[in-house]
Amino acid sequence: MVETIVFMKLFKFFLSAFILSAVISCKKMEVPATSNVSNADAAAMIGGSTALNSYGVYSNSSDITVNAALQATLNIPGCGLSKTDTIIRQSAAGASVTYNYSLYYNHKLNCNTSNLADNVTGNLIYSGNYTNANLSLTNSGSFSYTLAGLTAAPTVYTLNGEYKSSGTFKLKADTTNTGTVSFDFVLKNVTISKTTQYFTGGTCTVIVTGTTTKKGDFTYNGTLTINSGSLATLVLNGSTYQVNLVLGTITP
Repeated sequence: MVETIVFMKLFKFFLSAFILSAVISCKKMEVPATSNVSNADAAAMIGGSTALNSYGVYSNSSDITVNAALQATLNIPGCGLSKTDTIIRQSAAGASVTYNYSLYYNHKLNCNTSNLADNVTGNLIYSGNYTNANLSLTNSGSFSYTLAGLTAAPTVYTLNGEYKSSGTFKLKADTTNTGTVSFDFVLKNVTISKTTQYFTGGTCTVIVTGTTTKKGDFTYNGTLTINSGSLATLVLNGSTYQVNLVLGTITP
């Protein structure tokens, strides 16, 4: 009888230990692996993809603005008509940030009821690559847009559109950290100076998604608020950064 009681106590002890061990193991399995692409890494990617010196969204927007102003002034190709342009953009020799892009534009000049140039609608298709201090990115994508404010009265142009990009990346802080990445920028009432072509206001929402070769998928959501011609505030997954839209640099 005593041996039976001892055996039952030992059995209950080992059973309890087994169950506890199983629970702990399950909890460990439920903890997701963290992404190799940190919040700061994603912010740096956004900085590079918007920057003037890496031929990002800012550069594309500047080209669109200059071309639209020229179309309006010369009335080329005329109200309601479209034209196409194929452009190669490359960084200057010896530049610290390098880029090489092929771009195909299709844009249409739209006029108002007085038959005066009012806005340009268009679509850009591009492919290429850039390398800066933080990463290397090879990408391709599109930019659909409307640039308004071509009449004399407005003091700024207003740009609305969606810029998409997808490709492969390599982070320089850890050269083994590579993968694929996609960006979706939605520009909302971005104002652009008629004299400098610099951004002066507006917002841009951005979604960054991708997969690393080490730890799987990542997703970041943010909003860029443009403060001046070269600075913007990025709020990304709850963290705030200052972005230099010319240099592509970010600071916490």
